Amino acid sequence: MTPKTALSHLRYSPSVEKPEPNEPVVFEELSRTMQHITRTMAGHYRHAYRPVHAKSHGVLVGNLTVQPNLAEPLAQGLFAIPASYPAILRFSTNPGDLLADSVSSPRGLAVKILNVPGEMVVTHSGHTTQDFVCINAKAFGAPNPAGFLELIKLLDKTLELSETVKLAVSTVARGTNAVLRSIGVHAGALDNLGHPFTHILGETFSTVAPIRYGDYVAKIAIVPSSPNLKELIGQHVDAGDGFNALENLIKSFFETNTAVWVVQAQLALDSEDTPIEDASKQWPEEKSPYQTIATLTVQPQNSYSDARQIFVDEQLSFSPWHALAAHQPLGGIMRSRLKAYEESQKYRAERNLRAHVEPQSIDEVPA
Repeated sequence: MTPKTALSHLRYSPSVEKPEPNEPVVFEELSRTMQHITRTMAGHYRHAYRPVHAKSHGVLVGNLTVQPNLAEPLAQGLFAIPASYPAILRFSTNPGDLLADSVSSPRGLAVKILNVPGEMVVTHSGHTTQDFVCINAKAFGAPNPAGFLELIKLLDKTLELSETVKLAVSTVARGTNAVLRSIGVHAGALDNLGHPFTHILGETFSTVAPIRYGDYVAKIAIVPSSPNLKELIGQHVDAGDGFNALENLIKSFFETNTAVWVVQAQLALDSEDTPIEDASKQWPEEKSPYQTIATLTVQPQNSYSDARQIFVDEQLSFSPWHALAAHQPLGGIMRSRLKAYEESQKYRAERNLRAHVEPQSIDEVPA
């Protein structure tokens, strides 16, 4: 398929964003709700975890290599010139509590690129990292900050439900309204459960919401590329009773395997087909296909050593606002994450007595 010409691509300017008047109020309540999740779980576990994507399953180090000879609309920001950068990858699942992996839920992949040159967004000034925070979807579960707040409120309400109930919904009900009504839970409250039992390394991940892409606007995707990853796409796995089944899958794979993902950009069009403020709408790939801009390569390694898990889960944070100015997050969903993520990271650091680290060298990541 021939990509659209540069003239059809949306040019970035501050005017592409259309904030709603009540956003500061929504952002404040969203942050408070996420804090309630974190503090509730800290009371349960005597330890503070992330309010979403609390449970990690694999922590990897690798390299991001920018493709040479990219067309002008793709040669932007971090991807403007061919170069290679060290990267940290964290695989996770969506809930804010540490559930057994038999309670299957949507997956996340956060990638931190190190030693990135260039001007950062104001809130990330002085650092040299670029994060891409992704989930295994092409669109977000809510269109705007108010909808995001409702999703987080529903997630908050599930915290006191037993794992037995969550397992039943995940493995049998798949979130259907009838079963949810039978246990007195709103139909949307457990939408974060019920993901098919497929191999986490076969998933395609994306930012789901847009970012500035230099002179343009785009979404970023991370897609399995090497044959050993492609074999895992849609592959059924048996989580059984394994509390850490996904961790074990990743650890087993990287004992001997090298993996390659392609990093792709989907450019926004100068049309209503690729809205900036409605993150729930999937941009049509037949009009603006995802195009490869880099590769992400990971060599065999111990994907979940104790020291590595503590470093990444306790001292690192991932945020779309850890970004170059050329990759500023865009749209209401992205704007809503700034305060909520910063407050979450601050509380976790204080509660767990851990100093936050924004690494300057990949050697800081334990083996």
